[in-house]
Amino acid sequence: ILTKNWFKMKKLLLFITVLFFGISTINAQDDASYGYAQGDWLMGGSVTFNSSDTDGVEESGSMIAPAAHYFINDEWAIGASVGLMSSETDGDKMSDTHFSFTARNYFMELNERNKIYFSLGLGMASGDSYSDSATSLGAGFGINYFMTENIIIDFNLANILSYNKQGDNSSMNIGWEGSINNRWASPTLGIIFKL
Repeated sequence: ILTKNWFKMKKLLLFITVLFFGISTINAQDDASYGYAQGDWLMGGSVTFNSSDTDGVEESGSMIAPAAHYFINDEWAIGASVGLMSSETDGDKMSDTHFSFTARNYFMELNERNKIYFSLGLGMASGDSYSDSATSLGAGFGINYFMTENIIIDFNLANILSYNKQGDNSSMNIGWEGSINNRWASPTLGIIFKL
């Protein structure tokens, strides 16, 4: 009889301990802080791979583009990205390098977990795909959704305003027409990490 009660007591003690730590964890999650502060870092980027065989033409490509942003105050972040791209079409190999510098202003909160921002960007590209180096300026809006305090889904609608120049050719677009002509100025969805 003593051993039966002893095991019941152990089970009860284990249950109370698990309940205590479970409630503490739930309360800790309720006290979570979603947002940005001066000195925060955001790390992200993209990795893409593609391959196709259309009408006997084989194409493949890959790109890696790490990015980082630093908050100079609670609303403004400045950032940079380097993109390295390689592609192959029927045995012809090409590689390109892309650099971009951005500034983001987080100007509105929809709720505790959703932050809307305005972004400005300057991009430069050169490599085998370009006869002359290319420069682009752009502006757009985006929204961040905080999955946790440090893991964020980022949706960026980048081509609200864009200017592109390559050699003697240039173009300017205002507004989003529903079509995407420049893949660097297209809407993106990504995950970023707050450090």
